[in-house]
Amino acid sequence: MIRTKSFAALMAGCCVALGVASAGDANATESWQNTNVTIGYTTNSKFDPVFGTGTGDEKLTTLRLEHFGVHEYGDNYFFFDTYHGKGVGNYLGDGAGSFGVDTGNQYFGVWNPRLSLSKMSGASLSVGIIKDVNLAARLERGSYANFRADNLGIALDLDVPGFSFFETDLYARRARFTGDGGDAVDTVFWRTFAILPFEVGGLQFKWSPLLLVNFNNEDRGTAVFVQPDLWLKINSHFDIGYRHEYARYRRTPVRWNAIDVDNGKGCGDNRIVVPVPHSHTASVGFRIMEQ
Repeated sequence: MIRTKSFAALMAGCCVALGVASAGDANATESWQNTNVTIGYTTNSKFDPVFGTGTGDEKLTTLRLEHFGVHEYGDNYFFFDTYHGKGVGNYLGDGAGSFGVDTGNQYFGVWNPRLSLSKMSGASLSVGIIKDVNLAARLERGSYANFRADNLGIALDLDVPGFSFFETDLYARRARFTGDGGDAVDTVFWRTFAILPFEVGGLQFKWSPLLLVNFNNEDRGTAVFVQPDLWLKINSHFDIGYRHEYARYRRTPVRWNAIDVDNGKGCGDNRIVVPVPHSHTASVGFRIMEQ
């Protein structure tokens, strides 16, 4: 137990230290930034006990505040989502988050600072399609199932033809989630994000796919989350777009404070078998940007 707590403290400390260093430099010398507010709506937000964005009537409104800034020694990224609907994340009527059983709201936030090794050293680290190597941290916090995760690893900036931005990261990850009984789970976490601008008939589009893979997450196996966005530029401040989310994980027992479960199979000590191993959500929205 002491070893587990020490490792958790080390992970959190490294993430915070990297973030503070990155944020401190960003405040002093941020040379470029993009901040936007996104409003999304879907009527297809189905029950999902792992990600917790399902609602009682499958209608969900998402508000996101997002920021990306470049500074002298790297960059700084964060987003904060709030989810609004009927019983958001209400796990089979038992409640799942810090807002209580009958909540109509949940939140999820990510802070992802990076320090560029080429900027810090003054030496070029470009090799083949690799443009730069970054030390990266990723802190995740969510109200659903009192979720928290600390990630520390390496991020590569890649030069891929046609893409204005292409990043792939690999992290050591430690997460806590009520659905795992509140126990810390150590995994390897892979993240890839890209931006592909293109034009059709004089209209400017951006396709920005996101891939998250959490390897060997105990009973759930390897969990995969894919989120491709397609945005149409209206003017310099407004975009309208479409988002599709796909999540897949192995059919698995999840520990919960459930007593009477109609949609899952009881397995003792408040464990139930998740009846849905994957989910799809399609939503439309618009975003307001300031650069």
